[in-house]
Amino acid sequence: MRVRVSAVFEQANEILCMKYVYGGKDVFALPGGGVDRDVPLQEAVISEWKNELGVKVEVGNIILVGEAPGTKRHSQTLHTIFLGTAVHGIPKVRPDHTHSLDIVWVPVTKLKDCPLYPDVGKQLYKYFQEGESKSLAFIENCMERGSW
Repeated sequence: MRVRVSAVFEQANEILCMKYVYGGKDVFALPGGGVDRDVPLQEAVISEWKNELGVKVEVGNIILVGEAPGTKRHSQTLHTIFLGTAVHGIPKVRPDHTHSLDIVWVPVTKLKDCPLYPDVGKQLYKYFQEGESKSLAFIENCMERGSW
């Protein structure tokens, strides 16, 4: 199973997304990427944002977890979506690290119908617009006392 992490950063009732074009259609993605072996999840998010957007993101708790079933083209993927609590710097696409065409601030009110990757627009709309702002505590090391 592949693991992908991303962070959602909301500002002025808009979320920061990366814009792609697939099959002639605009598609927006939550900034993030795959997790390499032995890399902590929050560290992977911070690294992806720095590499792809040139900014430092502060990462909070997990707000969504979802599974994308495997297909002929893509392996089964576990999406772990963190809340971005702050961004330091001005986000700008770094073409040497991504195929994204641009960054876009997507209004929260449009998330329900937005072609978003992963496909969590409805859930994010509820999270931000309808006040369902629950999160899951992220435990950086749930084996802190060792294994037994």
